[in-house]
Amino acid sequence: MTSHIIRWKNAAQSHWRGWDEQDIVRLSQRLHDPAAYSGGILQITEREYRALPERNRRIAASKDHVTVSPLLIWVEGRGLFAAILKE
Repeated sequence: MTSHIIRWKNAAQSHWRGWDEQDIVRLSQRLHDPAAYSGGILQITEREYRALPERNRRIAASKDHVTVSPLLIWVEGRGLFAAILKE
């Protein structure tokens, strides 16, 4: 495939899913950044929230032993949610 077709394909997938690879990277960085937490609640964007299940799926697929923990998340523009975090 040509590079233009690949770019169009990636843009269409990103739009359809609501997240892209950079959102997974930023989410992983925020999870380990103490400044991203306020009162024990992680503050993330809606795109990062949509990328959380894919990040968890990748973590579970790459490790034999996965630690699961609950997490409160404040999603920009949506409010407070409870989520499961895999590490």
